[in-house]
Amino acid sequence: MARVQNFIENILQWQLKKLASNKRSDAMAIYGPMNSDLPWLVRDKIEALGNRNTKLTILLDTGGGLVDSVEKTVEVLRHHYDHIDFIILGQAMSAGTVFALSADNIYMNYFSRLGPIDPQFYVDGKWIPVLGYLEKYEELNQKSKISSITPLEYGLVLKLDLADIHRYEQAREHSVELLEKWLPAYKFKNWIETEEHGLTVTPEIKQKRAKDIGKMLNDTKKWHAHSRGISMQTLQDEVGLRIEDLDQSDLTELHEIAKNFHTFAVDYINTIQMSLLVRIVTYNPSEALDEKN
Repeated sequence: MARVQNFIENILQWQLKKLASNKRSDAMAIYGPMNSDLPWLVRDKIEALGNRNTKLTILLDTGGGLVDSVEKTVEVLRHHYDHIDFIILGQAMSAGTVFALSADNIYMNYFSRLGPIDPQFYVDGKWIPVLGYLEKYEELNQKSKISSITPLEYGLVLKLDLADIHRYEQAREHSVELLEKWLPAYKFKNWIETEEHGLTVTPEIKQKRAKDIGKMLNDTKKWHAHSRGISMQTLQDEVGLRIEDLDQSDLTELHEIAKNFHTFAVDYINTIQMSLLVRIVTYNPSEALDEKN
C-alpha cells in the first residue's frame, strides 16, 4: 500500500509541475476543509521550498470552514507571493469562496461552483452554517416585540447561547470585511475604467463594489441555502465578478492539466480518506524547457 501511495504522490507532484510550467508560477493544491491546521500547513510547505517565485497558482477544492483560518492563510500566502491565481474545477464554498476572492484572478469552468459566504463553526463533531441561526434568532426577536412568540418558540430562545450568537454575528461581519479588504487590493487592482461608460475607477468605486459583492454573497434570502452552488455565469452576470473561463480555446492546455490533477486528487483523497491535502512545487524554467524538449 505504501508503494502505491508513493506512486500516486509522485504523479500528483508531476501534474503540479506541469501546472507550474504552464502558468510560469509556483503551483499549489489545497483540497479539504479550511480548518485550523491550514495556515500552518501552507506556511511549512512554502518555507520548505527554498527558492520561490513571485507568482503562485492554487488549485482549490473545499466545502468551506473557518474564516479566521482563511484570513491567516492569505496573510501567509501574501507574505511570500505578489500575485496569486486560483483554479476551481469543483467547489470552493463558504469560507472557500472568501479564500478564492483573495486572488488576483479566478479560473473556473461551467461546472465549477463558489457559494454564499455563510460562516461555519465546528460544533459537536460537524460543521454548521451560522446565518440560519442568526436569521431565526432575529425572527423570534421581532415576534417577541409584538408578543406573538409561541410557547414552543420561547423554549427555543431559552436554549440559545447569547455568546454563540455574538460569535456568529462577528463571523458574518468578518467575512464581508475581508472581501472589502482583499477585492480592491488584488482582484480589482487592474480595474482602471468601467466597461459600460469608460469612467475612471476610483478607490471609492472599488471599495463600494467590494462591499456590494460581500453583502450579496452574504444574503441567504437571495441564495436560499448554505449549500447553494453559484456558477461562473451567475458570478459574472448577477454578482458582477470577472471570472477567467477555462472553457475558452486559449486556455485548453491549462484546463486539461488542472482537470487531470483534480480528477486524480479527488480519487486519491476519497480512497485513503485523507482530510486535507496541501502540496506545492516551485517553477523552474530549466525543467519546463527540458519537458518540452
